Amino acid sequence: MYVAGAGLARGYLGRPDLTATRFVADPYAELFGERGTRMYRSGDLARRRADGVLEYFGRADQQVKLRGFRIELGEIEAVLAAHPDVADAAVVVREDVPGDQRLVAYAVPGSAAADGEAPGSAVADGLSPETLRSHAAAELPVHMVPSAVVLLDRLPLTANGKLDRRALPAPEAPAAGAGRPPRTPREQQLCELFAEVLGVAAVGVEDDFFALGGHSLLIVRLAGRIREVLGLEVGIGTLFQAPTAAALDSALTTGSQDADALDVLLPLRPVAPGRGPRQRPLFAVHPAGGLSWCYTGLIRHLPGEVPIYGLQAQGVGAATAAEPLPATMEELAAHYADRLREVQPEGPYRLLGWSTGGIIAHAVAVRLQELDQDVELLAILDAYPAEGFRELPVPDQAEALEALLTMGGFGPADLDGRPLELDSVIAVLRREGSPLAGLDDATVAALNRIYLNTNHLVRGYDHRRFDGDVLFFRATVDTIDDTLVPELWTPYVSGRITNTDVACSHKDMTLPDPIAHIASVIADHLETASDE
Repeated sequence: MYVAGAGLARGYLGRPDLTATRFVADPYAELFGERGTRMYRSGDLARRRADGVLEYFGRADQQVKLRGFRIELGEIEAVLAAHPDVADAAVVVREDVPGDQRLVAYAVPGSAAADGEAPGSAVADGLSPETLRSHAAAELPVHMVPSAVVLLDRLPLTANGKLDRRALPAPEAPAAGAGRPPRTPREQQLCELFAEVLGVAAVGVEDDFFALGGHSLLIVRLAGRIREVLGLEVGIGTLFQAPTAAALDSALTTGSQDADALDVLLPLRPVAPGRGPRQRPLFAVHPAGGLSWCYTGLIRHLPGEVPIYGLQAQGVGAATAAEPLPATMEELAAHYADRLREVQPEGPYRLLGWSTGGIIAHAVAVRLQELDQDVELLAILDAYPAEGFRELPVPDQAEALEALLTMGGFGPADLDGRPLELDSVIAVLRREGSPLAGLDDATVAALNRIYLNTNHLVRGYDHRRFDGDVLFFRATVDTIDDTLVPELWTPYVSGRITNTDVACSHKDMTLPDPIAHIASVIADHLETASDE
């Protein structure tokens, strides 16, 4: 079927080679009193019935329609074949999962073709599916980049010497979620976003987005979700070149001055320069264990315009490893107040803390007010005033290890009867894919020291009065002391204490469902405050 007439386009913009093959001379022009006109070779097979209706039979060439785009498979094959390490290439549309059509490319490495081996898988030196996909992404529009690339020793042929498309193997579908655990909160968040967009239960840090079924539409959706959740602009080309959470985290970190996930000020969703006005940041203070990685769940559930920073214990990251640990809670609060003002020099400030982090957040809020700064939000997650710690036994190494479990959302029961020792704790964290499992022995030892020191600071601290309201979140499952109620903060808070019950245990407060509930309450509070 050819198309001609006054409404015909002149050709493909910037593609004279493709124009020459699709827009051909019109041999019937003289019948209409015209000369030198062209007609468009659509590639469709059709016939005109006696009643004038065109009956469509399919394609006469390799043009396909995928997700609303007409795609020349031969054009993709030409780009792949132009790679210096590729001897032959073919591209097809596969539907190995019902309803999920995607482009799959097959390439024969030059070395494999020279060896003349039988068809099968091949991986040449310097040539990999990732390399070829990046090569295609640099030359083709997003919708024409293959979702998967399979390397073969030889393309299968029919008896007539033509490509046997039916004999082309399906891409291998690797099991998702395997491999090492995430090493940073952002790696963990990227794994979760990969899984969300792909519609799978879990994605590991080394799992390839495209090998798991990603395609051009999904990668655009992934870029959008990264922008919404993490506040980061990611180019489509970057996603093609860094198709794993680990590679993408590394690409996002390149050139960043905040790359240390153990530094005191941890940008969970940083203020992005050049993105226009955003809301004031929320600063989330670490629990006794020293890290604020547990607050990554806030990222997904607080509005995207709210930057989020974690405040972590000094003495863990490289920048503060050599510094002495604080001697008093007042010293600790003053240090954190100074660090958060590096991001936001003037108030009003927003603070949040879980467990011991709630006590520290209260102390930081008081310190900021002493500096004549306003604090518009103080959210305390199942934390109670410091004097209650004085009646408890002095913590030991075992309790410090239990705190490490708690930061990962687990407890001693998750050890399945194994002793409360470092190896057992790390095994649980690794089994559950926690980023904490990637910490080295020196870091774990530092966290243990910090846990013991923080408890010491809390025991010796006398609260001062915070001038303002408090949003309190109380865990209601497996409570060990019914006397622990939000009203215990009344002597140290001048305003209202508004409580929200959360149906979980204390150690589970930052797991996905509880933190989503907590974030929704905070988001509503921020919206209401902004309207007043």
